[in-house]
Amino acid sequence: MTHQLYFKVCGYKVVSERSTREGARVQAIVEVEVARAFVRRAATGVGPVHALDNALRLCLEERFPEIEGVRLSDYRVSVVDAADGTGARVKVLVEAADGHGRWAAERTSPNILEASFEALCETAATGIERGRSILAGSNGLDKRAAS
Repeated sequence: MTHQLYFKVCGYKVVSERSTREGARVQAIVEVEVARAFVRRAATGVGPVHALDNALRLCLEERFPEIEGVRLSDYRVSVVDAADGTGARVKVLVEAADGHGRWAAERTSPNILEASFEALCETAATGIERGRSILAGSNGLDKRAAS
């Protein structure tokens, strides 16, 4: 798992509530370890995957500003074995882009949130890696130009 090079997921929690008065509300809490420090953030979203993405970004953005330029460009879920009904394994594909290109991560699990979150973590890590490579490349060009 590429994301473990940059951060370790300690855990997450998602709460989805619906009331007749307030409608649907989703909140996620994500905890990661970054550079031997534990970071825990909560965020809301229009759905559980959106809330997880927002909370993960909040955990990472201080240490990895490269994450700000990464945007989810596609999210797909497909059932791997329909014979198991609602207990079936699902395949989640998350595509992301950063203005310089696109990449994807795919995860399979019987738990749609687990597969989604793992794919989000992988696309975030790839975004961090790409951002650092682009920055290193531009710094290298700047150094040569200054010589």
